[in-house]
Amino acid sequence: MRRDAEIAARFGLLGRYDVPDDPDHGAGLFEAVAFQDTSGLSDSGWLDRQEAIGRLEARLAAMKAEATAGYEASLHGVSADLGHRYPEPGDRAAEPGERRWVAGDLRSTADELALVWQMHKGAAMARIHTSCELVHNFPATLRALEEGQLTERAAFAIVRELSVLEDPDARRAAETALLEWAGKHPLQKIKQEAQREAARRSPDAQSRSHARAMNERSVRIFPNSDGTAELIHTQDALDAGAVMNSLTRAAAYRRRHGDPRSMDQLRADIALARLLPRTDTRRPAESVDNADAELRDDSTVGADATVVIHATGAEIRALINGENSTGGTAEHYGPIPQESLRKHLTRTLTRALVGGADRSRLGLRLSDEPPTGKPDRYTPDAATDRFVRQRDRTCQFPGCNQPAEFADVDHRVAFAEGGRTTTDNLHCLCRHHHRLKHEGGWVVAANPDGTTTWSSPTGRRYRTSPPDRGGSDPPDSGPADSGPDDARRRAAPG
Repeated sequence: MRRDAEIAARFGLLGRYDVPDDPDHGAGLFEAVAFQDTSGLSDSGWLDRQEAIGRLEARLAAMKAEATAGYEASLHGVSADLGHRYPEPGDRAAEPGERRWVAGDLRSTADELALVWQMHKGAAMARIHTSCELVHNFPATLRALEEGQLTERAAFAIVRELSVLEDPDARRAAETALLEWAGKHPLQKIKQEAQREAARRSPDAQSRSHARAMNERSVRIFPNSDGTAELIHTQDALDAGAVMNSLTRAAAYRRRHGDPRSMDQLRADIALARLLPRTDTRRPAESVDNADAELRDDSTVGADATVVIHATGAEIRALINGENSTGGTAEHYGPIPQESLRKHLTRTLTRALVGGADRSRLGLRLSDEPPTGKPDRYTPDAATDRFVRQRDRTCQFPGCNQPAEFADVDHRVAFAEGGRTTTDNLHCLCRHHHRLKHEGGWVVAANPDGTTTWSSPTGRRYRTSPPDRGGSDPPDSGPADSGPDDARRRAAPG
């Protein structure tokens, strides 16, 4: 077969290994691609290789969906999300991705699959749900994915858009029509076509789709590499449009009164001013020209906010002494330059001294000077509690980004088993992962290098990064390790 692959590679015949109802499930195509001699490929040959790899990726995606559904099915149990702490008679079976009670243990398929996939739990839950839908309710789409006729993105789009159809017959008819359409058209517009197919068969489909999307609304931050970040606010389209129109009108007011900033800059600055507090500098209503009667300078509304910068004593001393150093780490963002630290500290101190109306606060934590505390008491004192929360910033279960402000302060080594109430033995866990640790069979162990290793009920181990000390990358939002051999793999932040 390897010799056949070499011959096929020279003549661009990789497609000959991609046959319908392939009993080898693509093994021949994989070997042809893996051992292809690419040294003499033409432009057409490279594209042929790309298409072959795409078909293999589609087949692997189908296998991944089946493996996901199989893992879900292997953990039969009742839902643990019904408003009471322990199982009760009559509890329904857990739905895909839900926490569940299995033989007296609290299990979470989403948590462990998120670690295996190295993604956030929310994204893992969405993938679990879509994979189970694909396997159980969309067999024709699964088959098309296995045969490389669809990409994973296209298959998931079909599942997501057609799952709003409650009638199985209507869903199957829409699936059949959509797969026929996909065989004749590029897949880039399959989502829109799926939405049209759903709407043709159910007048309520679009309303159910909108309700689902509204349930998933969120605000997210995506740090850039240049000291900026993108704040994404997902909301109802009409509300979002109204916000945009309001920002545009306020920006137009400023432009007509001589503000040199561009409309994009003004919209961004006004949006920030509305979210964060600013001194009220509104113009009197009578000063507005008639041409601006519909425009108002309503860009000064805000709410209290606190930003915490984590820095070492050495970084602060360098700043005071005029020496070059790193600037610490800003919460929710990451490393900041020394000039940024100087600017925010100077601005905050100046406003405090002159009694300005800006109510924003900048918190500063010295990350290398933990308090002594009271190690022989079970409950940490206020200084120790505050230090641990500010150090950890988020729940310390691998991949969790729940803010430490809303988490429990937990002993790594239980106090009843000799663990002391010190900053080294305390960490923050959200209530969900705190329960998993105590009721779900997860075991956490501290390592000499400052990392921790979490062992799951399946025996797999996941290593986390050490708590940030200031001036370094923020804690990973994904796992660092995955697998029984504890091989270290850096997770990409989500």
